Amino acid sequence: MPQVLRCPHCQKSMQVPDNVAGKRLACPSCKQPFMVPAAAPPRASSSSAGGSSSSVSAAAAVASRPADGDGSRVPATSPPATPTKCPACGTPLLEGAIACMDCGFMLQADTGPAEAEGPPNLCANPACGVANPPGERNCQRCGQPLPIAGGTLLEGRYRLDRLLKMGGFGAVYAATDTKAGNRPVAIKDMIGNDPQEFAIRLNFFRREAEILRSLDGMPIVPKVYDFIQKGQIAHLVMEFIQGKDLLEIMEANGNKPFPIANVIEWGKSICDVLHTMHSQTPPIIHRDLKPDNIMLLEDQKSIKMIDFGTARDLGRTVKERMAGKTRVFTEGYAPPEQIVGKPEARSDLFALAATLYHLATGKAPEGFYTAKELEAQLADPKSPLPAQYRWFFELIRINLAEDVNDRYFSAKEIKADLERQCVTTELPCPKCRTMNKVRTPYCVQCAEPLTESSAPCASCGKFNRMGSRFCIHCGNRLR
Repeated sequence: MPQVLRCPHCQKSMQVPDNVAGKRLACPSCKQPFMVPAAAPPRASSSSAGGSSSSVSAAAAVASRPADGDGSRVPATSPPATPTKCPACGTPLLEGAIACMDCGFMLQADTGPAEAEGPPNLCANPACGVANPPGERNCQRCGQPLPIAGGTLLEGRYRLDRLLKMGGFGAVYAATDTKAGNRPVAIKDMIGNDPQEFAIRLNFFRREAEILRSLDGMPIVPKVYDFIQKGQIAHLVMEFIQGKDLLEIMEANGNKPFPIANVIEWGKSICDVLHTMHSQTPPIIHRDLKPDNIMLLEDQKSIKMIDFGTARDLGRTVKERMAGKTRVFTEGYAPPEQIVGKPEARSDLFALAATLYHLATGKAPEGFYTAKELEAQLADPKSPLPAQYRWFFELIRINLAEDVNDRYFSAKEIKADLERQCVTTELPCPKCRTMNKVRTPYCVQCAEPLTESSAPCASCGKFNRMGSRFCIHCGNRLR
């Protein structure tokens, strides 16, 4: 018969075969090895004048049993039977098994009230769904993070109410701040088993908190309240956003587009956030702007941008700016330079244009191929594009350009054209008043600089003007 032992390290119970006494085993919960103690020998029975002690003990046991309604004695409860099937996947178990050989579920024996730890923790991965022992943070089968049980109190103040979203790095919960008037909050939970991997993820997590704090004055950015980190677990406590993301809403409505007037207003608000981020020193780029990272509030008009976890700064030195960045992008919304790990501020303008296109048409963008499609539609007099918003789709086409120098130079410029409801094509030189094509770096008449300074040349380190394709100092190709 298998015997039940308690791990000397984590104190959790387990079943082991009866022939492993004196051998070393690894605990299925904490993975620590330990020596299985030898079974205690049975006590020798001793006789007395009134009979054997064993008979006295047996009589005492019977006398101590509770009586049922008719006064008869109730037989003693037999110990729980060893399961023959895995409670998670239903696979037949081998005799004396301490874990399911199919799904890896660890069998935990119930040894009394001290071991009551709640129901098994079900994996949220739809391709897995295995039941895990209570208290586990990662699924023992697929390794995905497991949700924390509802009602858990973090730091003695944040009560987790329900799971909102599960991802590869952790989860997002709706929670209550019990020390701030029961204020509703959202808590992003990030865990990691590998210390090196956790350290990398923690840097992104901390950066997200810092970026949110730097954007505290922006009405469409959630407020951050707290950052908690203990061991291999970290939590980001933020403003709770009541609503659904724009992609979820579109898909639920058969990919029906939003009114273009609403999309234009949302674009202006997003431009304010991007302009603030790009104006930091060094500039901060979002890198993952898309409809599913924008929430529509309950008034059906206001929005909130969420998930700044992939944002990062471009670096202060030429070497840092030119170094390859982590390749973070969503296909269809990312320009070529970001896909190869060389993003810049204008990469966010490409993602903004792709997002506006998706919201206004209900069709997912296909990167700069969408720009070519729009170009053909704008040239077609029978185009299905609404005549009053042709300027809007022209603005989108320009910012979906493959070449970064063909796009607008800043989110501020995009907002200005969204407000004027037109695409600016020419601007006068401030010195000689000659009209130049927009985004021309130097006046064609007097050579007066017309655009802002760009990043320094990677070859000579000197600055040029945005829109310049070659360095005016050394002739090196820019971009």
